Amino acid sequence: MGGDGALNRKRIKRVIFGIILAYLVLMIVLYVTESFGSAEEGRIKTIGDAAWYLLATLTTVGYGDLTPITPFGKVIGALMMISSAGVLTFLLGLLFSLFFGRLLPRFTLWWLKRRTWHVFSSLNEQSLFLAKKLAADEPGSVCVFCNAYEGLAREIFSEKGNFVMIDAAVEQVVRRQRKSAACNVFLIGENTWDNYSQGSEFLKGTKRERIRVCCETEHAPEHVPENMVLFNRPDNTARSYWIDNPPAEEERVFVLIGSGRLARRLMERGLLINVLPDGRPLEYHLFGDWEDFRRDHYALHNALSVDEVSETSDSVLFEKEAWNASAELLSRADRIIFCSDEEEENLRLLDELFKYFPTRAAVDVCAPLEDARCRSFGDDGRILSPEMVLKDRLNQTAILLNDLYGQKTGGGCRFGELSEFHRQSNIAAADHLPTKLRLLLKGEKVDAITAENCSRAYEAYRALSPEQKVDCRRLEHKRWMRFHVMNNWEYAQKRDNSRRRHHLLVPFEDLTLKEQELDDSAWEVLGEVKNVW
Repeated sequence: MGGDGALNRKRIKRVIFGIILAYLVLMIVLYVTESFGSAEEGRIKTIGDAAWYLLATLTTVGYGDLTPITPFGKVIGALMMISSAGVLTFLLGLLFSLFFGRLLPRFTLWWLKRRTWHVFSSLNEQSLFLAKKLAADEPGSVCVFCNAYEGLAREIFSEKGNFVMIDAAVEQVVRRQRKSAACNVFLIGENTWDNYSQGSEFLKGTKRERIRVCCETEHAPEHVPENMVLFNRPDNTARSYWIDNPPAEEERVFVLIGSGRLARRLMERGLLINVLPDGRPLEYHLFGDWEDFRRDHYALHNALSVDEVSETSDSVLFEKEAWNASAELLSRADRIIFCSDEEEENLRLLDELFKYFPTRAAVDVCAPLEDARCRSFGDDGRILSPEMVLKDRLNQTAILLNDLYGQKTGGGCRFGELSEFHRQSNIAAADHLPTKLRLLLKGEKVDAITAENCSRAYEAYRALSPEQKVDCRRLEHKRWMRFHVMNNWEYAQKRDNSRRRHHLLVPFEDLTLKEQELDDSAWEVLGEVKNVW
């Protein structure tokens, strides 16, 4: 994790060694050249005199007590006078860097070793943004940047809080903290596969319990260590978008324009979060290159209507024409979302929409923009917030769901022992919680998940009639089936995880009463989750 820093240190050592060697050679040559001859006052006669003269010249003091007499000695003196300013500046800069880059940071970390640390593998715009949020949320914590880029250093010193830059590897930094203190390690960089592999290696080499590694990656391993958190920007953008902008009561037709990682994640998260009761079917019209999405979710037709509008279930339509050749659809759409991976492309298409096409739709664009005609989403302030990155509340809710389900079945295992697929199944159920809140608190505008909202929603759930609770179970079974179908699970009489077969992938009415009642845990968790939110 500290490869660049190690290379820089090797270069600096080579430069210093070269300077010392050059001065030794000059000192010896100066002594040999000047020591033989007449005993003139001020002449360099010993090796000590040569060393004193070179030091006086290097520091630009120039006492004049010793001077070269021979022509060759004067050439050496001239070389020293010309180079002394540059060499001295380099050495002073090196001493300054040594103090502020190595000694002072190490002393600061020793002084603050009992506090919570947030250690970043590098200093870049994303890590600095997240660090500012963490420092604001936890004023007593320490944010440490390893292998920092000098260009952003000035911003750190202007911030309030404990920010430390150090020229050391993450492993070396973590060893300096008190083992009983909490520590979060953030691996945020362009190579997302390296982030995950480095995080895995780091966890293998540490025995500390109160440490957590957060990796920016799109890798999806089968098993993720319990103290590792994975995140990526497209997924965070999609999650935050649907949580902040759920389908309104009157919205039915959604048009997504764009393709790429963000568009894919936006569709996947939307289908999992926007699972609504029967009678409110949604239409998703997708423009762009969606062939990979369609191939990867080849069992989608088992839970949704594909390429055909349905009056009873949600529909996904992969449009073959260009979006700007579908004026009729644009005119009746309830929401239009520009979701290309390239912000400039989104802005270009947005301009084209407003210039040529009349629409009554709410328009959203993934780009920084201030325009009263549309909403902007995907800003760092939301997707790089501590909650979206660390997912503390989301994971704690998922753990509660897993525990409640285990109590009902009389079996199961700890959340940390689950495979990544089954962990994600619980996380998807936790992600659906805002939708459940809005359904229970109907008529109210629920802007955030709070302890108060959870308590009121739970009381509303308890007050439901038996028939209404059956509807709740039906909705949860619909959501559970959709998650499995999106991951290409299919029905079989006997469950087989390795082949993605499940005996409960049947209509709700085909379940036994005991199987139906298992879905109560997804609603009863509201009584427990208030302590989390």
